[in-house]
Amino acid sequence: MLISYSLAVYGDRKKLFHSEEDIETYFPVLKVIFQSLDDNAPLISESKQLGKVANSNKMVAESAKGLSVNLNVSGYSIHENRPGQAYDQSYRTVGSIYVKKPVYHWGGLKAKSRIAELSAEYGVKKTNAIKSNLISQIKSEFMELVLLNFQLKLAKDALSLSEQNEEDLIKRKELGFATELMVSQATIEKLEQSIKIAEFNRLLISKKAYFKHDTGYYNEIVIDIPEKFESFYNKHEFGKRIPQLVGSISSENLEELKSQISIEKENVKIADSNLKPKVNLVGGFYQDQIDLPNKADSVRRNNLLIGVEANWALWDSSYTKGMKSLALAKKRQFEIQLESNTKRLRLEMNSLQAQMFNLAKQIDIARQLVSTANNRFEKSQLEFDINQITYVSYFSSKLDLSKARLSLIQTVFSYFQVKEKYEFHLQYPK
Repeated sequence: MLISYSLAVYGDRKKLFHSEEDIETYFPVLKVIFQSLDDNAPLISESKQLGKVANSNKMVAESAKGLSVNLNVSGYSIHENRPGQAYDQSYRTVGSIYVKKPVYHWGGLKAKSRIAELSAEYGVKKTNAIKSNLISQIKSEFMELVLLNFQLKLAKDALSLSEQNEEDLIKRKELGFATELMVSQATIEKLEQSIKIAEFNRLLISKKAYFKHDTGYYNEIVIDIPEKFESFYNKHEFGKRIPQLVGSISSENLEELKSQISIEKENVKIADSNLKPKVNLVGGFYQDQIDLPNKADSVRRNNLLIGVEANWALWDSSYTKGMKSLALAKKRQFEIQLESNTKRLRLEMNSLQAQMFNLAKQIDIARQLVSTANNRFEKSQLEFDINQITYVSYFSSKLDLSKARLSLIQTVFSYFQVKEKYEFHLQYPK
């Protein structure tokens, strides 16, 4: 058998499993939905703002290292009562422009810029992870819709059988071969089946509404199980090509911790620079007016200032010491969490891998159950046609076959859902 591998990339995540084990292979509408997520899904629209916020913070941090220019213009009305002179009123204007450029801050400004850069990098990863998570969520929701729709069809088939059983018992009662109690029991089963159908309909409508909201896709979707998918889950060898845990694995939590550790390293640098002299290049031009000696007149002066400024905070009551101690403590805390969570994730991955192997075995058993139930139903149908068994026995064999088919599909979908989680952590957006 030729095995094909999917090269499609959804949310920056390549497929590690062969394409036969992708639900979208059998329901092409999912591929259409995935391709339109960027434009339609509310969660994606929200996540895009994370990148804009991070880039804005980066711009703010970078500006601290750049040139700053300040312009100031002031106007005054001065009233003076000078000894030996008449009361005097005059107007003065003062203008100034100052330029400042940081030269050397012991890596403090660079560290602040790096923190903003790390936040921006994590924002990109988080956005990609949100999209990948959403794709997995959509697949899971879609499989729930397919399963509910299948259960609804089985319930309708069971209702039809219940109605036929009730009619058969009514006729047999008239002939004296059935009792009123038997007819009442058949009626109860029919009504219970009607209640199940109503509940399945309610759930289907509700979950469809949530699915449309999450995807932003409001066109009609086909959730009937195609023959291609039936042929697949009845013949495919599950659990044969599960990727091994030989490489790195990650998650949103681990990537966030890595980012926080790097940020705290930069905070240590910022704290180290606090009590060291900061050197800035400064320049300025300003105008003022002064009175002339022994005269009531004034003259306007133009002043130009160029030089180097050094600011040195000598003591801050242990503020810097506390900030450095806090950064080191938080860094160590995040490192411990990272180590613990990495081990926990690997345990979870081992568990997911074991679940897939186990579900693969359950699928094989479920297939055998379907085959056995189908043989029983076929024999029951033949015997019922020649009046060798009652309608109740025939009805029971039909329900058992329906339950077996439902159990098989449920197990296959469970395998798909576990596979999605396993593959997600193996291919977490880097």
